[in-house]
Amino acid sequence: MKRAVLLLTLAACANRGSSATPTPNFQLECHASNTATAAELFCVRTDTRNGSVVRVLHNSLPVSNGPTAVSAAESPGTYTTSCDATSTATRSDLYCVRMNTRTGDLMLVNLQKIESIPTSK
Repeated sequence: MKRAVLLLTLAACANRGSSATPTPNFQLECHASNTATAAELFCVRTDTRNGSVVRVLHNSLPVSNGPTAVSAAESPGTYTTSCDATSTATRSDLYCVRMNTRTGDLMLVNLQKIESIPTSK
């Protein structure tokens, strides 16, 4: 009886480990800095393998010009998006940056050109 319980416990642990999503190579954080008269978006990308942190110049990134899906589906967790809003007394803008967590490639998402849910009729 004890042996059966031990085998079941080991099997459960082995299955749980094999279905886990691998840790991404990169992480992305974006936050806005705002005053009454100026606002700026700041993003940083962290390499989770060696700890290197770099500032992302979001205005220099390639910009999406339509749907953002890639041609072939990747494994879950391959892409992540970080968004934040900048706002002043007279204007507010929302920015989103998409990152491939395996390669670290970044793209500024043109929110005017992507699909919405639910779809408008």
